Amino acid sequence: MQLSPTLQALSAAAAGLSLGLAAPSVSASTAPTDTVVSYKLLNYRDSQPGFKRMSIRAPSVGVVTPLGEKWSLEGSAVTDAISGASPAYYSVVDSAQRIEERRNAGDARLTRHWSHSSASLGVALSSEPDYRSRVLSLGASFQTPDRNTTFSLAAGHAEDRILPLRRGVRVESHKRVTDVLLGVTQVLTPVDIVQLNVTHAVGHGDYNDPYKLFDKRPNERRQTAVLARWNHYFRGPEATLRLSARDYRDSFDIRARTFSVEWVQALPGGFSVSPLWRQHRQSAASFYSPPDPADPEALRIPPGVIPGRSILSFDQRLSAFTAQTVGVRVAWRINAQWTTDLRLEQYRQRSAETPFDARFSHWGVSRTF
Repeated sequence: MQLSPTLQALSAAAAGLSLGLAAPSVSASTAPTDTVVSYKLLNYRDSQPGFKRMSIRAPSVGVVTPLGEKWSLEGSAVTDAISGASPAYYSVVDSAQRIEERRNAGDARLTRHWSHSSASLGVALSSEPDYRSRVLSLGASFQTPDRNTTFSLAAGHAEDRILPLRRGVRVESHKRVTDVLLGVTQVLTPVDIVQLNVTHAVGHGDYNDPYKLFDKRPNERRQTAVLARWNHYFRGPEATLRLSARDYRDSFDIRARTFSVEWVQALPGGFSVSPLWRQHRQSAASFYSPPDPADPEALRIPPGVIPGRSILSFDQRLSAFTAQTVGVRVAWRINAQWTTDLRLEQYRQRSAETPFDARFSHWGVSRTF
């Protein structure tokens, strides 16, 4: 499980300060001197046995540019073309809800840089036929005089409108989420750097899936995640080992742990190749009802539960499962102005319910001016 998009973006920005895990990103104390324009294309497809489920195609553009010597501006825009169906209950394909829609989203962040610190203000908007979201975020970073330690803090607030179409009628509800992030990045040696981020989110409002039968969830959710990273550079092979571990828990009683290993190998001609492995394990939400082993395709109503009124969900995304991701990224720095990269990933999820698989492909190109 993940925190809100607000904190995902803030976490990526904080990671990019020193670890080089997000690109493009702006240093804590130095404004960019060049403008970078990028284009990215994401293709995603997942499936369950005998059932091709969701397909997403998402082109996006982004820009990072200096505004004088002390200011910088970042922005991006994306359009998602989504088609397919939501996850089926257990292994019942007919329970999936067909989806055909488009999402438009954009964000911008203005940053003021000082010699050893920075402060930023960000906004983000997202719109699709049955969902609207607005996000406001604030962030700051502080470096020690030797620049070996960077402290980061950020906060964000999201206002969401949920507008599902039920029997031809729009039914409106709302959700509000406030996020905070605290992080520290430490240079240990000339070839070692570590980072620790703690994020916490509190949300109130409608967490139900409006397209799932009898889906009724608590109207409050508290989420906490601790993320640790360590990067080590090997001078001999000119390679970087990236390790990360993440512990997540929330008030739905979901507990999750994620470990990832990535090896970034520099190659002649400006190329690099980065194989990736990620392991994820999570427990089920306290109100998730698993299938009956004797009849795995039938919805299981626990004793004493009133469907539609009691807190209850059959959504497999709230079930207990393990997942593995394997992937590879190939990047090419063509010259001082142009770079391009291609990333391919295969996701495999297994649980007591039906298996779930997904494939990602991500291509990007950027130009420095």
